[in-house]
This record gives sequence, C-alpha cells and structure tokens, in this order.
Amino acid sequence: MSAPSPIIREYRPADLDRLLEIESLAGGRRGCVTSPSDLMQSASRRDHDSVKVIVAEGKGGILGYASVTPEARIGRAVLRWRLLSDCPTRGVAGRLVDKAISLTGLPAIKAIHANIWQASPAARKLLCRRGFRRVRLYLELRLDLSKSRVTGKKKGSFRLGFLQPGGEARLTHLQNRSFAGAWGYNPNTVDEMILRTRLPGSSLRDIIMAFGRDEKPVGYCWTRTYHSGAEGPDLMMGRIYMLGVDPDYQGRGAGRQLLEAGISELARGGVRIIELTVDQENETACRLYRSRGFKIWKRSLWYEKKIE
Repeated sequence: MSAPSPIIREYRPADLDRLLEIESLAGGRRGCVTSPSDLMQSASRRDHDSVKVIVAEGKGGILGYASVTPEARIGRAVLRWRLLSDCPTRGVAGRLVDKAISLTGLPAIKAIHANIWQASPAARKLLCRRGFRRVRLYLELRLDLSKSRVTGKKKGSFRLGFLQPGGEARLTHLQNRSFAGAWGYNPNTVDEMILRTRLPGSSLRDIIMAFGRDEKPVGYCWTRTYHSGAEGPDLMMGRIYMLGVDPDYQGRGAGRQLLEAGISELARGGVRIIELTVDQENETACRLYRSRGFKIWKRSLWYEKKIE
C-alpha cells in the first residue's frame, strides 16, 4: 500500500524550527534559491503585506514549504519553495508551487518571479510547465579568506561607522536611492527596514555606513554571518548581503572602501568564507568583486510568469 499523500496547509508559528532545519539539511546547489533569513522574514511578515507561507506535511512530519511574497510597488510576487532533499513523495514540489501561485491574488501583481539554481533541471522543468520563462542570470561569488589577505578597514575618503539606533530611516532612504531602477529591486519602507535589522541573529553592527564630509550617509555595506550545515557544522560563513552607494557618490571609491571594511569585520568575527550575489549585468559591481579576489562558484536563474 502506498503512503498517504501529504497535506498542504497554512504555516503555523510552531513550524518555524522544523522549516529552518529543512533549510540547513537541504543544501544549496539544487532547487529553489532560499535562505534562513528569507524564511524568517516571510514567517514574520505573514500577517502583513499578504505574505503567504504554506507547508507540506506527511505522516512523518513536515516535508517542505513554499512562500509567496507580494511586492506590489514593482508589480511582482516572489515565489520560493524548499523540500527535504530526500523527500519520499513525488509531486510535492508541484503541489506546493501550484498552491502558492493560487494565493498571489492581488490586482497590482502582474508577474511572479522565482529564483532557482542553474544546476536544477527538475526545478526548471517544474517552472516551465507552469508558463515561466528565464529572464535573468545571477552569479554567486565566494572569497576564501584562507587564501586572501585581509587588510583591515582600508583608508579612504569617507568616514565609516556602524548604523546607530534610530538610523533606519536614513538607511532606507540611502538604500532606495542606491538601487533605484535596478532589476527586481523593491523599494523598502522604514518599517520593513526595522524588521530586517531586528531578525534573530541580526545586529546594527552588521551594517557599516560611509559618510561624506557633511556627515551625509553616502553608502553602506550590510553583512551577515551563519554556520553552514551544508559545508560543515564548524564552518563560519559570511555574506555581503547588500552593498550600495548613493548615485551622486558612485565612482569615488566608496564601494571599494565599504567592501574592504565588510570583509574586515567578517574576518574579525571568525568567518572563513564570504559569499555574495550579483546580477551578471551589473558590470561595475562584477569588476569590483573580481578585483578583490571573489570567484564564481555557482549561478542562479530568475524565471518569470506573467499574470494576465
């Protein structure tokens, strides 16, 4: 007799630890691109902004989840899903994705986007069967600090300091200016910025700010640290989560100065490998990261489904 089909149900707060465990066990080279921080943001925002999180639950417990996050300001919703790598039941990913798509339902949403690892034929097939098409290629870069010199906070034209309490509004304004017009960037609100800076494991010291002569914020480097279950439980990983510079100050060395400061802070915290994600079409950023020794270690693809 075959095992009963898993049920698809709404997420409950008590599910979070299990979903984070699935994130750590699933690895990061196949399927949909997800992360613990994405999951925690979706879970914390599910009562706001029409964010939906659903889970697949079988006889032995939760097998995976899917989320759909509307970004009405730019007319899209972002679809994510994650399953146990050894999920015993076929077709669960498709059921989760179909249910998540059906929950999108806001008039302002004109497209659904999903980000998958390039080496994921099953995920590609799943999306293409549902009318998605490839629209963007992103590069995943790594810097191995055991093979790279850490110079400390490099001297430069700008004063550096950590984000201070109450500085979220200035950071929001700076980030929205820095990434205005960038593909897939959804302008943030101050409340959203406060939420991100207060996620478990986050700190204002993760965010390094660059200031001009008039003490105006002109750029920032947002870092994160985590233990990689896929790479080994004792390996501390770091991420350059975002690095942005005000358009009026681009080309003056602020980006390089902030990058060096971010690398230095991560190294000081015990990080051995630093990762970041960059749009292949952002040639300026790609040149900066290559010049500092970052190497491509994998690629991800963005797919889009238009909503009629």
